[in-house]
Amino acid sequence: MLVVGAPFGDGHMRAAQAVGRLLRERNPDLDVAVEDVCVHLFRPLRLHRALRAAYRWSTSRLRGRPHHRLYQFASRWPGIVCGLSNLAFGRSTEKWLRRMMPDLVIATHPVAGYLCAHRLTGRGVPVIPLVTDSGPVNRIWFHGRYDRLLLTDPGTRDDAARALGPTSPVIVVGAPVLPALQARQQQAEARRRIGLDQRFTVLLTAGGAGLGQGVLAAALQLADSDLDVQLILNAGDNKALLARFRDLAAHRPFLVRGASDDFDVLLAACDLVIGKAGWFTLNEAAFSGRPTLIVDVVPGQEESNARAAEAARTARCVQPSEVVSWVRRYAHAPHLLRTDFAVDGPAEFVAGWPDRLANALSDLVTIADPPRVA
Repeated sequence: MLVVGAPFGDGHMRAAQAVGRLLRERNPDLDVAVEDVCVHLFRPLRLHRALRAAYRWSTSRLRGRPHHRLYQFASRWPGIVCGLSNLAFGRSTEKWLRRMMPDLVIATHPVAGYLCAHRLTGRGVPVIPLVTDSGPVNRIWFHGRYDRLLLTDPGTRDDAARALGPTSPVIVVGAPVLPALQARQQQAEARRRIGLDQRFTVLLTAGGAGLGQGVLAAALQLADSDLDVQLILNAGDNKALLARFRDLAAHRPFLVRGASDDFDVLLAACDLVIGKAGWFTLNEAAFSGRPTLIVDVVPGQEESNARAAEAARTARCVQPSEVVSWVRRYAHAPHLLRTDFAVDGPAEFVAGWPDRLANALSDLVTIADPPRVA
């Protein structure tokens, strides 16, 4: 089995890694490979790094207008974008697929899915995209001949049915969140693990790719306030943002994190998340029972994520200049978090993704039930 993503943002690869880990844990006999497709395209060029850097620049500079325009173009003319991608990377993708020889492909990025499906045509290998955004997603997700389409948001179903036709196999499985989150951690223990006191804690996160000027602006607002709260500043793998966060923490008792593998601990330790509208960060926070204040949205791509999270009452969109008043409200009366936001229902829905994924793939691969705990 091949689970393939791409380096545009962090959600695509996080989803691929979560699916791959689930398959390995439940079926140790399966040969499961989780790959970034761009790592294998013209390998000497390290194309995945260049594309990741270009994505970060396009989403964070010039108010994200370059990315927004490219995103709109891809949605309006998906055939052109897919065709150009195949022209540029199709042969390299085919050589890689011949080496991998997959029996089943799950793709967490639309272009990766299209390239695999196009180059595996006629070989009897099912290619199944797992849509990693919410609501009326970019139409490039629907451009390709796929065995079925897996959705992470129920709100995408109607849009997919209109694009593909009512008889197309479209299945909602939910967002594959970090596997480590499946083992719920106690807040007090999580705080002890990372050296925090037992008091109100706010996690500011720019996602795995470290995007979001709004998150930095919110951190500056909170750093200059008189609030008696603990802050965790998570910069992802953005070294420039990490340096700014370290400057903020130089004379303040803030916990600063770059790219790390303990995001589940950070979520468990906090009471409230402040961040951008990445679909998987929002779902990971919801699964952990932590409401989110959204202060940043990648133009074009994440507006529907923010709307879906607000509709589910797991998040609220605010301006960075407003975060001090919102944090003050919840720090003084933490019970209002459960009044203002939905916690239990969304957490239960996200938690059910492994079983729904197993059912969606049951005719192609057997995903064993989780081992019972004595």
